Amino acid sequence: MFNFADLEIPLVGAPMAGGPSTPQLAAAVSNAGGLGMLAAGYLNADQLSEQVQQTRELTERPFGVNLFCPADPNDNPVNAEALLQDYRQTLAPLGKEYGLDLLNDELVLPDHFYSLLDWLLANPVPVVTFTFGCPSAEDVERLQAVGTYVGVTVTNPQDATLAAQAGVDFLCVQGPDAGGHQSTFRVQDEVNQLPLSQLVPTVQAVTDLPLVAGGGIGGSKDVWSLLTLGVETVQIGTLLLLSNEAGTSQAHRDALQSGVTETCLTRAFTGRPARAIVNDFVAEFDALAPAVYPHVHYFTAPLRAKAKDAGAWQHVNAWAGTGFSQAQTRPPVEIISSLFKD
Repeated sequence: MFNFADLEIPLVGAPMAGGPSTPQLAAAVSNAGGLGMLAAGYLNADQLSEQVQQTRELTERPFGVNLFCPADPNDNPVNAEALLQDYRQTLAPLGKEYGLDLLNDELVLPDHFYSLLDWLLANPVPVVTFTFGCPSAEDVERLQAVGTYVGVTVTNPQDATLAAQAGVDFLCVQGPDAGGHQSTFRVQDEVNQLPLSQLVPTVQAVTDLPLVAGGGIGGSKDVWSLLTLGVETVQIGTLLLLSNEAGTSQAHRDALQSGVTETCLTRAFTGRPARAIVNDFVAEFDALAPAVYPHVHYFTAPLRAKAKDAGAWQHVNAWAGTGFSQAQTRPPVEIISSLFKD
């Protein structure tokens, strides 16, 4: 079974769903001595199969797959339908600019979680991690039985305790400065505000499981400060977004290089808190977005896709951690090696 001690470099490439994570990026991180990750949150089983096959063709080293735990409908507000309709009406004029009818388009909520899990049980990979919750102890045991090392992403010690009780092998501790979604277990949860350097010790106080720590890492100083806390590895995502191997859209790349310096945690794009560059969409709609997931994600997805195709970075979900100004257009191996220089 996988062991972090076998890595040449104590680093995990964060799974970044929605495009940035690719087989090429996962393989590049693994070939550089770390652990590359595929992001399967929005994939179906056939797409995951194809990506795993491509990754295996590009590297002989271990890599992992990340899944989104399905949202509990009871986590949404009792008036979720009314809140969602209000937000549809708010976004309708912008949707019309892109030729979309956001008020009347049918909302489809696909859920591939169990088909993805079944595929991974039949086609084991070295590592599987979970975001937005914790799988059942039974599912953890099933993965471990086929030789998979299982991790869960947590943002507070309470959820770390729940994951440890489910029997997982390790935890990914995510600080509030991380780009993209925060891995809160419940849709309504407020985001932990403890800096990662303080969050890690609070998790260590409730479990002795191996820890991966990430969120807002901007350079080698951040890496070494985390490693001195006793974590097994650090995790980076945003720093890899501008590499050629990343599937980052051109609009997202433009946002990262736009000169805007501010990020914030917003529910505007998906209904869950996620850190993004503050563009026009965030500035206009952040305060109006309901905490309803995955509904907000799927009804704003066509709008974001149209904006991406048009190169309109002001209207895309440009996920970015607070250290995004340090992202560079360089090969992943160079980005990673620079983090471990004295």
